[in-house]
Amino acid sequence: MYDINQERPSTRSRLSRSGVPVKTLGMEFSDLDDSDTKTQVMAWTESVLSGKVIRTPGSPICGLGILLVGKPGHGKTTIASVALQSLIRAIPDRLYGPTEALPPRLGAFMDYPKLLRTQKAQWDEENESDQREIDAIFGDLSPVENLQLFVLDDLGKEYRTATGWAENTFDALLRSRFNSGLPTIITTNVPTKDWETVYGEPMSSFIHEAFIPLVVNAPKGDRRRNEKE
Repeated sequence: MYDINQERPSTRSRLSRSGVPVKTLGMEFSDLDDSDTKTQVMAWTESVLSGKVIRTPGSPICGLGILLVGKPGHGKTTIASVALQSLIRAIPDRLYGPTEALPPRLGAFMDYPKLLRTQKAQWDEENESDQREIDAIFGDLSPVENLQLFVLDDLGKEYRTATGWAENTFDALLRSRFNSGLPTIITTNVPTKDWETVYGEPMSSFIHEAFIPLVVNAPKGDRRRNEKE
């Protein structure tokens, strides 16, 4: 565990504003059980820190994100939160050259239902704050205002809609961020083999271009149940 109060003021602000679950705030990779998935997520964060992922023209992994797939309670959200915190704490202040500082916010964590609520509220009430939040997530603002890193948590079948609005929002978000060279981490209980049925053939193909699919499988099963037993 790290102490957020010991971080630099700018880093402390970015962490506090990131929206990571309070329960996981302060956790590091060393707090997680060893697994192939943990190793691969750590390798991906190193690629980000090396300047090969975020808005790097010509890089074969520009915009590449992580897709964490697994049953409920197996630690997907925790791994995603730790990865985001790790990057916020370690990423250089000037990753892209001497004239461009990183944005004050840098990265955010949001569950899928909240993303949909935020966008709907923006439409219903024309809330400027909500609009800028959505634009920053989609990568529609300036480089220093966009969210360089974004965790979309809890994507699943239970949020499908009859009109397809939720699925279309999800599709547009991922393509917009990837095309802008902005990586996304997704956690979901929908196996990749079911994505064509749930989200359509184009998205089923797209995830293999834009993400590293990783299975999260806790050796002892549902950790939420085990913690209470």
